[in-house]
Amino acid sequence: MQFRTLIFFALALGLAALIWFLSAQYPGALDSDIEQANLVRALLILTLIGSGIVFVPRSNLKGAAKSIAIWFLLGAGVLAIYTLRDDFALLATRMGGEIVPSDGQQISNNAITVQRSRDGHFKVSVEVNGTPVRFLIDTGASIVTLSPEDAARVGFDPSTLDYVQRFSTANGTTFGAPVRLDRLQVGPIRADDVRGAVLSDGNSSLLGMSFLSRLSSYRVDGDTMTLVE
Repeated sequence: MQFRTLIFFALALGLAALIWFLSAQYPGALDSDIEQANLVRALLILTLIGSGIVFVPRSNLKGAAKSIAIWFLLGAGVLAIYTLRDDFALLATRMGGEIVPSDGQQISNNAITVQRSRDGHFKVSVEVNGTPVRFLIDTGASIVTLSPEDAARVGFDPSTLDYVQRFSTANGTTFGAPVRLDRLQVGPIRADDVRGAVLSDGNSSLLGMSFLSRLSSYRVDGDTMTLVE
């Protein structure tokens, strides 16, 4: 039992050394009280489980050493995952963007990224007055335009609107009815009272400059567009 006690304390010292090393490599990861409390709780759980394995009377030395090694690696893995949680979150965000390109992926408290779709365009789901609408991002469009179907979903009645604005599109000339959009929101980015128009025909809604000009910046890097409020 005395030898096992020495092994247990050696394991504790090794884990403490690992924590010190990772803290030095990633400064600031454990600055807040909440982060420190979460780490202590995880280590206490691992210590409780590990001590139970080490001090079981019937376990032989070889089995105890094997268990120590396993739990040491598990503890190191838990600490590494906790320390690199922001990197894993970013990875998950990028994977989500690849799976559903039109879902804007939040990368900070005021920015999102959008992945290029297979047809070469950037498309994003935006809440218009609380209703999700899938837009094609078009920096060449002066205002936000809604297709008749999307306009009806948002709450407009296309049959009662005045189509007095002329628009030139890739499919030719069409007409639109001017409207005001109370709120457009995608992730943390929000714009209120946005100029828009409901098109008399067309299948696509366009996220134009009446929304994009409200942003502090937008840019394209390869297949990724970044929007910053």
